[in-house]
Amino acid sequence: MIRVLFVCLGNICRSPMAEFILKDLINKKDLSSYISVRSVSTSYETFGQDMHIEAKMKLDEKGIPYKKRKAKRLSKSDYIYSDYIIGMDESNISNIMKIIGDDPKHKVHKLLDFTEKPRDIADPWYTGNFSKAYDDILEGCTSLLDSIIKKYKIDLNEQELSKNELITLIEDKIYQYTQIVPEKVKVSEYLALSSKLLDTSIKRIQKNDR
Repeated sequence: MIRVLFVCLGNICRSPMAEFILKDLINKKDLSSYISVRSVSTSYETFGQDMHIEAKMKLDEKGIPYKKRKAKRLSKSDYIYSDYIIGMDESNISNIMKIIGDDPKHKVHKLLDFTEKPRDIADPWYTGNFSKAYDDILEGCTSLLDSIIKKYKIDLNEQELSKNELITLIEDKIYQYTQIVPEKVKVSEYLALSSKLLDTSIKRIQKNDR
């Protein structure tokens, strides 16, 4: 599983838009078993808030599905669980580095650095221009996905899960689940989650065997 983590200042405008835009691109190519996407902030200012209403409106306008969510802050441990940590501007990159400390595996990038015209994506919270932010993010996500497909040599015509990929997929789903549940979970809830993950994995295998 290739793990992409988008980062912006507050995790209510640019990074969640990038999360849902990339997820949509991934789903359209049937690559959800290969790539997972999350988003976080570098500050606590909007911690726990849902995506900005104008960001939702723009995604609605473009037909991009999204879910209710809560802004979360980047942690040092996110470096371990991510293959790509993608900021939106130079300020994001600076703040990311302050949190993670070092980038020995070169995971940290600016989104539009994957395009032919590297530049910052202006924060629509300040500019009010969500249309421009959307266009820039879509351009960046499209180029990022192309880069991932080429780097990992993903065959779009032959998508199957190996045993190791299946294990990684389940582990990734469990990690995502742990980010949204309380510190303590009832045994019945854990068993229900495990059963659901197993059913999903089996259905995926059956689909590939047809």
